Amino acid sequence: MGICCSREGGRLELEEAEGWFPWKQDDFLQEQLSGAAGVCMHTKQGWKGVNQDAMAVCQDFGGHKGQIFCGVFDGHGPHGREVARHVRDALPAKLSSSLAAPKTEEDAPSSNADLDSSFDKSDDSTTFSDTSDESQLVSSWKSLIVKAFEDVDEELRLHSGIDCICSGTTAVTVVRQGDHLIIANLGDSRAVLCARDSKDRPVSVQLTTDLKPDLPGEAERILSCKGRVFAMDDEPDVPRLWLPDQDAPGLAMARAFGDFCLKNHGLICTPEVYYRKLSEKDDFLVLATDGIWDVLSNKEAVKIVSSASDRSKAAKQLVERAVRGWRRKFPTSMVDDCAAVCLFLKPAVSSEEENTMKPPHASVLSFTGSFRKALSGGEAEEGTAVWKALEGVARVNSVIRLPRMLSRRWRSGSMDENNNGQESSKTDQESSKIN
Repeated sequence: MGICCSREGGRLELEEAEGWFPWKQDDFLQEQLSGAAGVCMHTKQGWKGVNQDAMAVCQDFGGHKGQIFCGVFDGHGPHGREVARHVRDALPAKLSSSLAAPKTEEDAPSSNADLDSSFDKSDDSTTFSDTSDESQLVSSWKSLIVKAFEDVDEELRLHSGIDCICSGTTAVTVVRQGDHLIIANLGDSRAVLCARDSKDRPVSVQLTTDLKPDLPGEAERILSCKGRVFAMDDEPDVPRLWLPDQDAPGLAMARAFGDFCLKNHGLICTPEVYYRKLSEKDDFLVLATDGIWDVLSNKEAVKIVSSASDRSKAAKQLVERAVRGWRRKFPTSMVDDCAAVCLFLKPAVSSEEENTMKPPHASVLSFTGSFRKALSGGEAEEGTAVWKALEGVARVNSVIRLPRMLSRRWRSGSMDENNNGQESSKTDQESSKIN
């Protein structure tokens, strides 16, 4: 799906055009991103039709030098592609606006913070001019993020151009501000950190929880709203969220943007927000959709990225391994869309220090040029088939069935009602969920 990048007001959006797909021709883009921001990203269409995954990277986020935003979004349902694109564009823009122009000091973290680039020094340390207490910073971030998520969801509900009744998207995002990571998760995409142990070996640390409908807290909320949670007979390991009196739509997550037919029955758009203070042991962060995590463990993903000789290709290698994993582990299932963003937390080792690693790109990143012209001539990979409900064992965390009663009259009534009314998750002492 689309890749969205921005820096200091400049913006680059890589979208599918006729015969042009960014993940077939992203070498130039990846070198620029890897050198300037320490980021690489890649996506690949599955076998469901159009690619419903989306990604976003924003440098100097919120007007703060060196601050960066990354996110991946996994759309689902007949209009999941449009929903994921809308959230990809709207969420970072709304959060950035809140950071750049807070109403009060309590509304946003450190509005006047002068942040150095994340790669100026390995022992990066940030002083927050307006926030002396770290807990106050974290609390401010959580308030801003939750409000941004809820505002974007409300915009979707009122959007006349996107049908979000049974379509939606997950989101997992991260903002790096110096040695602070603030992660927000909505749905079953995931953030995994690579840290180093005492013997300098890579260790995976899962920073988010996959918000499945059968988690105790999620299930309790859903059942209290008269929603139902159960797995289909041919998918016993995929619990889904269903309407009270219809075996539909069968959503395999407990939180998401959109999906307004379920918003009165336990589905919410409030993200879980996590915080981690970075240390010199932390190497990189992987944000990826469930197309990756359904077939690769956290440990496997970290090993693939950490062993990449060229870190600008690390996300691509991770996605390609996941696609092979789908074909090997689930040969009778449809391969899911896969998307990954790798955020490296330290500067690349130069070739003089280690011959196996390329030096970072030295030029300043600018997104004002014509990338479509520069990257023209690619071979089309993505199909143009519209979304359709999957038959048999889908193994895709999406809407599995559409309610047959979703007539125009039902939609109108439902909207009025809305208006009224892997590896086990591990964190150490430095990583915690914000309560």
